[in-house]
Amino acid sequence: MGVIESINIPYGGIKSPEVAETSSMVTKLLDEILTQYAVLIADVEDRKIDANFLKNEIGKHVDRQKGIYQPEQMKQLIFDTLYGYGPLQAYIRDESISDIDAPRYDFITIKRNGKIERIPSVFTDERSFERFCRLLIIRHGGLINEVDNHCRVSDKANRLRINVSIPPRNAIGASLNIRKHAETSYDFDDLIQLQMIDAKSRLLIERLNHLRKNVLICGKGASGKTTLLRAIINHGDEMERVLICESDMELYPQKKNTIVQTIKKRQFGGKVVSLSDLINEGLTMSLDTYCIGEIIGEEAWAFVKAAYTDHRVMGTIHARSAEDAITRMSLLLESETKLSSDQLKKMIAKHIQYIIYLKNFKVASITEMIDYQEAASNFVYKTLYERKEADENLVNPH
Repeated sequence: MGVIESINIPYGGIKSPEVAETSSMVTKLLDEILTQYAVLIADVEDRKIDANFLKNEIGKHVDRQKGIYQPEQMKQLIFDTLYGYGPLQAYIRDESISDIDAPRYDFITIKRNGKIERIPSVFTDERSFERFCRLLIIRHGGLINEVDNHCRVSDKANRLRINVSIPPRNAIGASLNIRKHAETSYDFDDLIQLQMIDAKSRLLIERLNHLRKNVLICGKGASGKTTLLRAIINHGDEMERVLICESDMELYPQKKNTIVQTIKKRQFGGKVVSLSDLINEGLTMSLDTYCIGEIIGEEAWAFVKAAYTDHRVMGTIHARSAEDAITRMSLLLESETKLSSDQLKKMIAKHIQYIIYLKNFKVASITEMIDYQEAASNFVYKTLYERKEADENLVNPH
């Protein structure tokens, strides 16, 4: 089934010969609406504008068509298509599923309880799939077109991170990745049960948290970095005032003494705000702690500068070891400042105090940063905890 045919909305009085014609007309109208009303679609999703306003605009399009059977149902079908997940809705609702991946319209996999499995294709062709992908981005405030041909957004209501790429970036059609975050955050007891941490690593992490130490969490994608950082935030001192800065909302803290700020992907005039801006502006907000959900660029410099002002900092970075995490931080910093390499490394050694490395959804090591020896051009580390074995088949529930 295509996107339109698969929406679970009854056609009512529409008889089977008219179904194909109705589907074709809905497809045509959807293309027009996505082009002309992208801002409205996003604003309705964010509840900035009453949904009836967009419904009225949809109604005008439908009313201009000739020979429509059941025009009111046509209007409702289009609106429901705009704000549902269509053929993927059942997978969105399934709490055992953590990832939905579609590198092509006719190849879709899910990760259920840590196991990857293929599901039947639910899109009839490339065009319907790309329209569906564009719609997900537009609804959640993103911008995607032939020039801006990759975008990542969050669906806060459903705790989803959505990645879409389209041609010309993709040589073969659109691609889609949806990461689902658990409705209920895991606490340290849960992480013990899931074998992410054991008694020794838990005790050490709790102590670092109690002492408000600076922590950088590293690992590859889907290794559990966000899950662990969320638990650390939630288990922090109730009076510790935390600012969370994210490109897309993923941490969803349960701790109330937190401020969560994200970047809007769609900019219509005014100042374009970066993660670095959020961190710098936070200096006036009487904060105790800065938290960056994912360090991938210029925010690395703001992260270190925040630590330099005697604030606690926490964040995640993609790297395969504590040493590689520090190397990657160094490379990111070198492009953002005129300070010498040795000066930057001294700052890192002083302010990135502990590195937690995760592998296969397990804490593999906890490392303390001791010093940077300029003469030898080496960082000095101390391993506080190391897990000898990592179970490759461990369930990864995110």
